[in-house]
Amino acid sequence: MIFEVLISTMNRKDLTFLNPIFANNNINDFHILIVNQTRSNTILKSNEKHIRVINSYEFGLSKSRNIAIENAIGDVCLIADDDVQFVKGFDKIIKKTFLKFPDASIIKFKIDTFGPTKFKRYPSSSKRLLSRKDISGISSIEIAFKRRDIVRNKIYFNENFGLGTDFPSGEEYLFLRKALIKKLHMRFENFFIVRHSLDFSTNNMGSDKFIRTKAALYFIDYKEFAYLLLVKFILFLLIKKSIKISQFVDKFETGLHGIRHYKTLIST
Repeated sequence: MIFEVLISTMNRKDLTFLNPIFANNNINDFHILIVNQTRSNTILKSNEKHIRVINSYEFGLSKSRNIAIENAIGDVCLIADDDVQFVKGFDKIIKKTFLKFPDASIIKFKIDTFGPTKFKRYPSSSKRLLSRKDISGISSIEIAFKRRDIVRNKIYFNENFGLGTDFPSGEEYLFLRKALIKKLHMRFENFFIVRHSLDFSTNNMGSDKFIRTKAALYFIDYKEFAYLLLVKFILFLLIKKSIKISQFVDKFETGLHGIRHYKTLIST
């Protein structure tokens, strides 16, 4: 089984950024594919046989993920960012788990932090991922997959979503949603594989970006019922005091704009 780490990054000139990522492991033991989104005056090169680099002049995190999937050589691949740190022996955990569940195409693992505060709440035990609720809130860096199953079923990241787009989140959900539709075996396994610092800046549910994205995702899942769900979500934000009552109409309009903009994107 060839195991490969797919790392998305931007504007890198050398490979030193890999050192903290693999601080707990021997980097020479790994196949690594780096997609460096950059400009022609900032090119990343590798003289290491086990580290491949693709310099891309297109931007957007989902574009980066898709380039990595298309060019990966691993039987099992792990999605990674440039600001994580892998736990010791993470590759052995992943490979052992795929051997234990040979029918699994995608396995979600856990993110740890560098302190006592948990990154997020996880189920207390392993389980199959069988519903939209099961795949909601999953982060890219938790996901390992069998490349053959992903490519064969044409499961890619939606390039209208993710950092660098008008809808800066939701790309993981849409990726896994396609796998759900294709009835691929997906599961959660109760093991930490990676550490990430706590950063809740992208989780501001009352922000315009979050509401636009949420509305667009509602439309993808529920079509015309999305408008009712948008009202329900704005009311939820009021109850949670994420927005003020004086913002209700403006936030609803923000969601409507998200749906209209998504419709425009898919009609062109």
